[in-house]
Amino acid sequence: MKYELFLFPRLENGNVLWTCDNCGNTGDVSASKTRAVALYCVCTNSVHPECNTEWYCKGLYHDKELKKKYKDE
Repeated sequence: MKYELFLFPRLENGNVLWTCDNCGNTGDVSASKTRAVALYCVCTNSVHPECNTEWYCKGLYHDKELKKKYKDE
């Protein structure tokens, strides 16, 4: 299986800088274990980036092979 996953940069304070893949809105997200975040955005009233929702909703973050592939640097 192949999954697309957006990894966002960490800020100096350790938070993640999320960017909407549709409109470019940004947000400062407190997420200590991952850089793969997906937030609800008002631009389409849905979650962006959509591909990251599977990471959480289908529990893919528990998959050991994916964890190894997308491990935080």
